[in-house]
Amino acid sequence: MKFGDYLRQKRAERGWTQPQAAARARIEQSYLSKLENNKSIPSGDIYHRLVEAYGIDQQKMIGVLFPGELDRLREIDALRDLLLERSRANMQPLRRMLIAGLAALVIGGGYVGFAHLEPARVLTQYVYQSTGVIAANAPADTEIPPGAPGEDEQTKFLTQMRGPSFTEQVPDGKRVWNLVGSNVIVREPPYRWALIPGIALIVGGLGCFFVGWRWR
Repeated sequence: MKFGDYLRQKRAERGWTQPQAAARARIEQSYLSKLENNKSIPSGDIYHRLVEAYGIDQQKMIGVLFPGELDRLREIDALRDLLLERSRANMQPLRRMLIAGLAALVIGGGYVGFAHLEPARVLTQYVYQSTGVIAANAPADTEIPPGAPGEDEQTKFLTQMRGPSFTEQVPDGKRVWNLVGSNVIVREPPYRWALIPGIALIVGGLGCFFVGWRWR
């Protein structure tokens, strides 16, 4: 909508004739006619008189006037200041969204980096077996027959080789652990869980930038 059309609409809403409206605004009827026909734009003083006489809500008026019409009216100081204030207010949510997006990208990148702080490792796992508990002073090669009191076969998996056999003290005596085999295992990164929040934050940050771009 153009400014002149807006003035004509407001005058019609109040049921005023053009002479009545001109008298209330303290301007010539011919000048008001030019304004309503979009043949002229008001000066700052005339604009103030019109706003006061018509009871114009400037914020609502800005919302219905064409952008090109607002550019024409920027010569009016009061209206220009109002447009600048509105532009700053509209930019605040966008700025906050872009800052939030940047923060999400930085934090998300940190999480992803943290997840790769320690990579997966390929380890050799050594398998040791003990047939049971023997007396503390018994020879290491003592065999425990099936059904004997100390029989308690156990298996231990170690990532460090401790030789073909080693002895371990236990409350009732000792255990002799014998190497029976080995295999290769892959140990996952301990901080792999950080990938999930990291990727989520990165996607959220990119989403903020996309919404901000579309908003503009």
